[in-house]
Amino acid sequence: MTLYTVMPPELIWEGLWKDMGAYQDIRIGGLLMQVRTTGPRSGTIVRLLDCPLEAYLNPMYAPGSEIEWR
Repeated sequence: MTLYTVMPPELIWEGLWKDMGAYQDIRIGGLLMQVRTTGPRSGTIVRLLDCPLEAYLNPMYAPGSEIEWR
């Protein structure tokens, strides 16, 4: 990848390798998703890993959505 910019590289790549927290793979209702944990039984959806195609259209499972599991 080539970037043509006058911005310093430190500013462009800042935060790229920052640790974003612990991730877990959670299966809820037949959907396997990657979740960034925010509490002992709660988290934010990062991405769907294994699910039916119609699950991608459900706003409840959109990346960034908060979920809780038991």
